[in-house]
Amino acid sequence: MRIICTGKIANTTVGHIDHIMAYAVGFQKLGHEVYVMESIGSNRCIDPNHHHVPFQHWEGRVHFENVMKSYGLWPRCCLIYKQGEATHGMSFAKAVKVAQDCDLLITRSGQIHKVPDIFEPPRLRAYFDGNPGHTQLMFHQQGAKFEPLDRYEYLFTLGLNIGRSSCSIPTNGHHWFPMPRPVFLPMWPMKPPSHDRFSTISSWKGRSTLQWDGKDSGEKADNWLQFLDLPDSTGQLFEIALKMEDSRHSEDRTMFQKKGWFLTDPTALHNLQDYQTYIGQSRGEFSVAHNRYVEFTTGWFSDRSALYLASGKPVLVQSTGIEEYLPTGTGLLTFTHKEEAAAGIEAINHDYATHYRAAREIAEEYFDSNLVLSRILKTMGCLS
Repeated sequence: MRIICTGKIANTTVGHIDHIMAYAVGFQKLGHEVYVMESIGSNRCIDPNHHHVPFQHWEGRVHFENVMKSYGLWPRCCLIYKQGEATHGMSFAKAVKVAQDCDLLITRSGQIHKVPDIFEPPRLRAYFDGNPGHTQLMFHQQGAKFEPLDRYEYLFTLGLNIGRSSCSIPTNGHHWFPMPRPVFLPMWPMKPPSHDRFSTISSWKGRSTLQWDGKDSGEKADNWLQFLDLPDSTGQLFEIALKMEDSRHSEDRTMFQKKGWFLTDPTALHNLQDYQTYIGQSRGEFSVAHNRYVEFTTGWFSDRSALYLASGKPVLVQSTGIEEYLPTGTGLLTFTHKEEAAAGIEAINHDYATHYRAAREIAEEYFDSNLVLSRILKTMGCLS
C-alpha cells in the first residue's frame, strides 16, 4: 500500500513528534510505501523571538528535515506552505502525484485537509485522535470549523472509553475505534536506569478548559498540586521536565522545589536522541494526567508513558479509566489519590527487576507498532 502520514511536526517539540512518526516508520517496517506531509500557513512561520519570517527563512523547515532523517524517511517528505505556494522536501507536483496514487491518508493532527490536492485523492482517510474529550467536545460545539471529522472514513482515538457508558463525552454520531498508540520498538530498547529518579515530561497550565455534563476539565496543575508531598512521604526522588514559563509561574516553580522536586527544562530535549536519553536514564515514570482525562474517564493513556514502558521503565500514572484495557499492577500501575501513589512507589521499589521486565512485556503485547498498525489496517478492511 501507498500511505501518506500527516501531522504537526515542523515546529513541534520532539516528544510530540514520536507519536506521529511511529505510524510512518511502523508502516514502512510492515513493507508499505510511506510518505510524510504537513501543511502550514504563515502563522506557523515564527522565529525564536516570536516574529513572523518568510517560509524560506523559517527554521521549522530545517527541523522538519532533521526529524525525517532521524526516522529514516527523508526524502519522501513534503512540508507544504499555503496549499503549495512553496514546499520543503518534495515538490508540490510530486506530492500531488503521490496523493493521486495513494491508498490511505492518516492524520494525527495538523491542517492537511486545507490542501485539497493532497487530502481528496487517497482511497481512504483516517483520523487519529490524541486528545480524547477535547476533540469530541470541540466538534460538538463547533462542528467542521474545528475539524472536518465527517470527511474521514475512519476515526481512531487514544480515549479507550470514548463511546462507552462509563464516559459521558458526546460522540456526535461518530463511531470511534479505541486504539493505543503504536511504538516502533527497535527505536526504544530496554535501558537500565542510570539514576534513581522517577521522571516525566509535563505541561503545567495554559490549555483551554472545557465544561460538559456539569463537570469542568480544569488544568493539569490542579492534579499536580495534589501530589506535591510525595518526595517527603516516600523518600523517593522525583523529576519533571516541566513546561512552565518562569515569568508567569515563578512562585509555582519555587513551590515544587521547596517540596523536593527536581525541575528541568523540556526545551532542552532538542531531538529524538535527547528524548530517548531522558527516558532511558530514568528509574520509572510518575505522572498525573490532565484533569480533563480524569474527570471524564476517557481511558486516555499517554504517548510518553508507552515509551517509558518500551524502555523497561515501570509506569505509575493517575487513573483515567484504562484498567479495563491495559494490565495494571506490575510494570504499569495506576492511582487515584496520594496513598495509592505512595503505595505504587513502594511496590515498584520492592521488586524493581520484576516491574522492569513487565514494563517491556506490556509494550510488546499492547503497543508494538507491528501489532497496532496491523489491527488498524484490518479494522479498515485493508487486511483480511
